[in-house]
Amino acid sequence: MISIFKNDIIEFFCTPDKFDVIPKPIPAFKMIPEWFKKIQPTSADNLRDHAGAKSMTAKKCMPLLDAMSTGYIIPLFADINVRTNKDGSLIEIGPPNLFGDVISFHDKEQLGGKTSPTYPGNAIKFINHWVIKTAPGYSTLFVPPLNHIEPRFTCLSGLVDTDTYVKEVNFPAIWHAKDYDGLVTAGTPLVTVIPVKRSDLTSEAPVRVMSEKERLNIIKIQNQQATRRHVYTNKLREPRK
Repeated sequence: MISIFKNDIIEFFCTPDKFDVIPKPIPAFKMIPEWFKKIQPTSADNLRDHAGAKSMTAKKCMPLLDAMSTGYIIPLFADINVRTNKDGSLIEIGPPNLFGDVISFHDKEQLGGKTSPTYPGNAIKFINHWVIKTAPGYSTLFVPPLNHIEPRFTCLSGLVDTDTYVKEVNFPAIWHAKDYDGLVTAGTPLVTVIPVKRSDLTSEAPVRVMSEKERLNIIKIQNQQATRRHVYTNKLREPRK
């Protein structure tokens, strides 16, 4: 087995025959979606901010960018053609790849039958050849790639204790596109994986009335934002490494 991205928290590895053949997992900050890249930093002339300058667009929204930059993206490992009929009840997948199936299926009954979000079709499952290993006490959260708008399918989220379950994890998904006959290419983002420390996960959180100090702090931040740009980015956001 050959590994990549080895660090103290998470690493990925696969068998030697697949390494340098299938697409590797990649840090999410290297796969920012194209729609976001195309946004201009400032808006049209008719949109102005409190200082009279052109309003900033989502291109300058650090929370959006930080979310899309978090974790690692696992891509589809091979090209595959998918065909569906007009109501989505039939999904046909191209022939197996050199390394076997690229996509398999879960029966819709496993997701509730007629109440399944895939109904009348079955759920699909993307096959993954990358093993994820995390440090003791860390699990891996699997979510659809953040802010990647994929109209054809959505992988379901999951949380796996990858410090003990050191084995390939496949990705169940809902196929959305009906009357479709097209290629899903190798490298298409499937999921973002984010290591999480289990001891930090809680089932309950305090829900309370804010204090006077907290209320005044909110007003302070609002006033700062009303008089200058980039308050969050420059003063309140922790710089990323």
